[in-house]
Amino acid sequence: MNKIEIITLKKSEITDFAKERNELLKKSKREWIFFVDSDEKISKDLKKEINKLDPEDYSGFYIKRENYFLGRYIGTDKIIRLGKRNSGKWQRRVHEVWKIKGNVGQLKNPIIHNSVKNLHEYIDKINFYSSLHAQENMSQGKRSDIFKIVFYPPAKFFQSLVSGRGFVFSMLQSFHSFLSWTKVWQLQEK
Repeated sequence: MNKIEIITLKKSEITDFAKERNELLKKSKREWIFFVDSDEKISKDLKKEINKLDPEDYSGFYIKRENYFLGRYIGTDKIIRLGKRNSGKWQRRVHEVWKIKGNVGQLKNPIIHNSVKNLHEYIDKINFYSSLHAQENMSQGKRSDIFKIVFYPPAKFFQSLVSGRGFVFSMLQSFHSFLSWTKVWQLQEK
């Protein structure tokens, strides 16, 4: 499967990630598209696996993503990043997902995701993404209240900690949750 177009999302200050990805999808020339973010790299084993792939019965593939925070491994998730150009659309302005119609397979080898180089960079990222997340929640009709502002952050902390993400990362995820729901509340009050 050598006829893949690799698209790297490099534009800074994106406020609607699904929209940006869908625009790149429209401009693509190949049947198969592989989306990679600027803070991700394709492992050598994943390249080999994709080159040997026979995707005849599939419209897309889940790919494991190994996540690193400040150089420390914090876990793996799976995301659809390889798919046929006309098989679906990206949805959600932040934490976007590629909704593909048809069979979706699973590849074995990972993308490597190095999220940030330093704490300052990550706190800036949290502030930016929590604003986008609040706007997305509002557009989906989600509302905030004192319960969500007070209790969701500790729940996020424990969920992240139990998942093996480490104390510092879990605290920062909790802070992201606090900011997101507080910003929803502020938007509601306008």
